[in-house]
Amino acid sequence: MASTEIRVKGQVIYDDRPNTGEPINLDNAQKLKTKGWQVTSIPGNIPPELKTGTAYVQMTDNRYAKCVINVYGPGESDEMHCHPGSEHIFMVFQGELHIRGINENEEITLKPGELVHINQSYFYQLHNPTDGVTVLYQVATKPPKPSKVRQYNYRGPKDTIDPTLLEGE
Repeated sequence: MASTEIRVKGQVIYDDRPNTGEPINLDNAQKLKTKGWQVTSIPGNIPPELKTGTAYVQMTDNRYAKCVINVYGPGESDEMHCHPGSEHIFMVFQGELHIRGINENEEITLKPGELVHINQSYFYQLHNPTDGVTVLYQVATKPPKPSKVRQYNYRGPKDTIDPTLLEGE
């Protein structure tokens, strides 16, 4: 995946998930949209053809938050990463989610109906430990001031900067 280079306090930092700038059309993901509501269906937005790999399906978009479905095929995981300035809530809708952080005792497996709320700029890694597809319902907050990067991957204790430095100013 391509990354975007920026400088923070003289240090080169990469946005490990840069925004493409493309507008997202949510018409097919939503059942109803009014001035104050966005109605959607989790089962109706799960990609039926996904057997391997991962999928990210955005269902709503608002000024300060968005709702997304994350789909992980059997054994799939992402990088240890954080989202500067953005809190994330993941609820297991289907399958199991193994989540771990970089600190001691930050490791757990969640089952359907269980959730985790991750503070902004906090490192975590998601993994599907099963032979089936795992579906997560995600709520991600949007900071009032955009952060310098959308995603920052963990590079080890010596090469990782404090992610709070990447939050919006």
